[in-house]
Amino acid sequence: MHAASDPSIALPDALPLLRARVTLRLLEDAALPAYKGAMLRGGFGYAFQRVTCPSLCWGRSEQCAVESLCPYRWVFETPRPAGVERLHDLQDIPRPFVLEPPTDGRVEYAAGEALEFGLVLIGRGVEYLPYFLFGFEQFGRAGLGRQHARAWLERVEALPAWAPVGEAIYQDGRALADAHALPLIDGATIAARAAALPADLRLTLLSPLRLKARGDFLRALDVPALVQAACWRLHTLALFHGGGAWEVDHRRLIEQARAVGVEQAQLRWLDLLRTSTRGPRQETMPQGGLLGSAVLRGVSEDVRAVLLAGSVIHVGKACTFGHGGYGLSVV
Repeated sequence: MHAASDPSIALPDALPLLRARVTLRLLEDAALPAYKGAMLRGGFGYAFQRVTCPSLCWGRSEQCAVESLCPYRWVFETPRPAGVERLHDLQDIPRPFVLEPPTDGRVEYAAGEALEFGLVLIGRGVEYLPYFLFGFEQFGRAGLGRQHARAWLERVEALPAWAPVGEAIYQDGRALADAHALPLIDGATIAARAAALPADLRLTLLSPLRLKARGDFLRALDVPALVQAACWRLHTLALFHGGGAWEVDHRRLIEQARAVGVEQAQLRWLDLLRTSTRGPRQETMPQGGLLGSAVLRGVSEDVRAVLLAGSVIHVGKACTFGHGGYGLSVV
C-alpha cells in the first residue's frame, strides 16, 4: 500500500510551461559532440546576448549601466526578488528555460541534414519566446561545434502536454503563432494526467541525472531524493519566475515517496566533461550523471504529480544543459 494523498496537492498555478521542438538545418558538414547539451547551451547563450544586448555588454553584462533588466540578464542572470536575500544553500538562481539535446549520440552530420532538439520555457520565460527565436537564428548563423558549421533555423514547433507533435510557431524566418494561442501546460493539466495514471510506472532517465544527497552525487535511484529535488526546483522556479513561492508540505510528499518500491533497476553512470568559459580562463568541469530505467511500485497520486512536473522542467543540476530529463510510462 502507498501513503494516502488526500487532500491532493496544488501545483504552482502561476508557472506556465511551454514545450517546443527546434529544427536547425545544417548548411555545411558538421562534426558535433555525442552529447550536445553543453554545445547548445554555450552557443545559444552567446547568441542570445548578441541579439538582446548592445555590444558594450557582450561578455561583461555585470558592467551594464542600464538600470532596467534586458532579456539576457533576466533569462541568464535572474536577479533575486526584493526581500529574498538568501534561500538555504541556493547558489545559482534557476534559469527559466531548459534545452533538451538529442539523445542518439550522433556525431557526423552532412550538409542538408537536420539537428532537432527540445526547448522548455518556464514561467515568465514564456514571455521571452521571440528573443529565443532570434537567438536560435543567430546561433545557426554563428555556427555549431568547433568548426562553426553554419545552420538555418528552419522550424520551431509548440508541443501540447506530452504530445510528440504539435503546430509550427516559426517556419523559415517567420513567426506564425499568436502568443495567446500557445499550448501552455499548467498545474491543472499535470494534476489531471497524474490522476489518470496507475500507481505502478516505469521511470526512464533520458539524460544524465546529477542529483546530490548527503554531499555526494547519487549512483542509484533514490525516489525520496528525486521527489525532494523536484519539489525544490518547483518552489524556486515559482519564486523567481512565477507567481511566488510554492507553499506545500514537502515533507509529506517525501514521506509518500519513501513508500514507493523500486524494481528492475537498470542504471549506469555516464562520465561527461564540459568546458566552461565563465571567468578569466577556460575550465574543464565534470558533468556526468545517472542514466537508465526502473519500475516504481505504489506511487501515490501526489507523488505522480510532482514527478510529472519534474519530467517537464527537469530535475537536479545542469538542467539548462538538458540534464535531469526523464519520462514516466505505464508498466
